[in-house]
Amino acid sequence: MHGYICAIAVYIIKFKLLVNNYWMMYNTAMAQNKLGNAAVHASEFKDTEARFYYLDGDDVYWREKAVKAFVEPVPEEWRDFNLKRLPSAWTAEMLYEAVSAFSPIPDVPVRVVAGGIIPAPVKKKSKSSGEPRQESGKADAQRWASITGESGDVKVLICEGGIPASVKKNFVAIDCSKPGQATLEKLVKQCVMPARIDYRAANLLIQYTDGNAMGIYSEGKKLASYADEGGEIKCEDVEALVGDNMEHAVYELSNALADKDKPKAGALKDRFIAGGMEYTQLFWLLINQYRRLLHSALSPLSDAELAEKMGVREYAVKVNRRTAKKYSKADLKAVLDLLVKAEYDYRSGVCSDETAFCTAFAQILTM
Repeated sequence: MHGYICAIAVYIIKFKLLVNNYWMMYNTAMAQNKLGNAAVHASEFKDTEARFYYLDGDDVYWREKAVKAFVEPVPEEWRDFNLKRLPSAWTAEMLYEAVSAFSPIPDVPVRVVAGGIIPAPVKKKSKSSGEPRQESGKADAQRWASITGESGDVKVLICEGGIPASVKKNFVAIDCSKPGQATLEKLVKQCVMPARIDYRAANLLIQYTDGNAMGIYSEGKKLASYADEGGEIKCEDVEALVGDNMEHAVYELSNALADKDKPKAGALKDRFIAGGMEYTQLFWLLINQYRRLLHSALSPLSDAELAEKMGVREYAVKVNRRTAKKYSKADLKAVLDLLVKAEYDYRSGVCSDETAFCTAFAQILTM
C-alpha cells in the first residue's frame, strides 16, 4: 500500500513538472512572437521578455553598452556561476550545452554571451572565414532547434557568428550602428556632465568625431574636465580642445598601446582598416606619432613652447607627454626603431605590409 501511494505521488510530481515546462515554453513563444525580429538600438536596449538576442552593427561603444545591459541582471558575486561566455570559435554544440546546463545558484538570472564584444575586421571572403565553425547538415539544424526550443530562463546574446535563417526569427536584433542625431546629442549631454554644453557646440563635437560614440565619450569627458563645474561648454571650447577624428584616433591608438590594452588597441586598428586605410598609411601615422612622443619626452621646453615649435595645439603636447610617461625614454626609442624596421622589411620585400605591421603591433603590446 505504501509503495502504491509513493508511485502515485511520483506521477503527480512528474505531471506538475510537465505542465510547468509547457507553460514556460508557451510564455516564451508568446513573448518572442510579440517581439518578433524587430531591432532595438543599443541606446534603448533593456532586458525584456525575449530570450534570444544578437548584436548587429560594429560601433564598439554601443556593442559594449548592449552587452553590459544584457549581463547586468546577474549580480556581480554570482557571475562566475551564472554568466557563461563562449569564445569566438563557439559552435552550436557549445551553445546548447551552455543553455541546457543547470545553474548551481537558484533564483538568479542566467546569461550566455557567445563571441567577442569587438567585431572582427571587414575582410575579403575566403575559405577560412572568421565566423565560428558550426556543425553541418541535419545535426546542426537539430541542435539549433533544441537551443531555441529549450525551456527555462536562460537568455542568450550572440555577439558574433552566424545564426541559421530557420531560427533567426526567434532572435531580437540589437542595433549597434551609428544612431540618429537626437541620440548622439543625448549622449553628448551625458558625457559632459556635470558641465552643460551649448547645442551648437554639441553638434560641432558630433561633426568632429564623425558621430563615433567612443570618440564622443572620450572627447566629452575631456571637455568636461576643462569646464568649470556646472559651466557651459561653447563652440570655441570644442574648436580649441577637440581635434579632427583622425588625429583623435591616432592619439587613442598610441595610448591604448602604451596601456597594453590589447582589446582596445585591436579594435582601433581594425576600425582604421575597416574604414579603408592601408597598412602602409598606418605605418606612417604610428611612426610620426611615436616620433612626436619621443620628442615630447626629450624636450626641455614647456608645453606652450613645444606646441608653438611643432605647430600643434598645446593640448596635443599635453596628451603626448601624458602618453610618453607610460614608457621609459629607451622604450620609446625601441618602439620607434621597431616600427621603422618593420616598414623597411615590407618595403624590401621581406614580408607583406599586413604581416610587417601586425607583427610589430603585437610586439609593441608586449614591450
